[in-house]
Amino acid sequence: MKIKNVELKNGAVFIADVHYKKGNKEFLDVLQSFINNPPPQIFFLGDIFHLLLPFNFLIKENIDAINLINQLASKTEVYYTPGNHDFNIEKIFINVVISDAFVDEKKSIFLTHGDLTDKDIFYKLYVLIIRNYLGNQLLNILSLNFINNWLFKKILQKKIKCTKISNFSLKVKSKIADISYKNLIEGHYHQNIFLDFGDKAYFNLGAYVCDKSYFIYEDLAIKEKNGNRRQNIKGWLKRT
Repeated sequence: MKIKNVELKNGAVFIADVHYKKGNKEFLDVLQSFINNPPPQIFFLGDIFHLLLPFNFLIKENIDAINLINQLASKTEVYYTPGNHDFNIEKIFINVVISDAFVDEKKSIFLTHGDLTDKDIFYKLYVLIIRNYLGNQLLNILSLNFINNWLFKKILQKKIKCTKISNFSLKVKSKIADISYKNLIEGHYHQNIFLDFGDKAYFNLGAYVCDKSYFIYEDLAIKEKNGNRRQNIKGWLKRT
């Protein structure tokens, strides 16, 4: 896993699991609002697109959101952790800082999408295969594009689940045991839940596609922003 250091600033925005599809004006409006009033930092924590890989068909399909994110990166600090629906995107977002995870060492905060910290061995193998850049390019050549484009259209039609995971706290407790930082913030699971384990805190961001929410960091508090509603504190991160 590639990890980059970052100094998390008050007012930083976290958003995950938008699963943007062409025509989703609501998310485009959110991006435009960030451009008009840039927060000090924005962290896109994966699966921002329902499907975005380095293929011309998918780039054209997502071009409106791509252009706005690139424009946003000229206004403020933009960080992006690829998810299992959007990866190998470094050449698409030139001015965006892209890494598997970001860590603020002083505040002991670890930020990632969530799929790469999953302990399931079979899922780890799956991720290793699908995220391989050279494999993606070879598939593109062998399929002569039309097979890929047909497959991409099928995937883009797939609906996203917004359901609660049973025994999620047990899954998380096992996961964070391998992470030395006090605070872990992820997307991926669509749970919108804050868990306090005494010495560590875990926050699974709500999926924008499900809750229409994004989150704001303010003095160790994580606040949820949903449309014009008042910001609600979801939880407090651990101090170092």
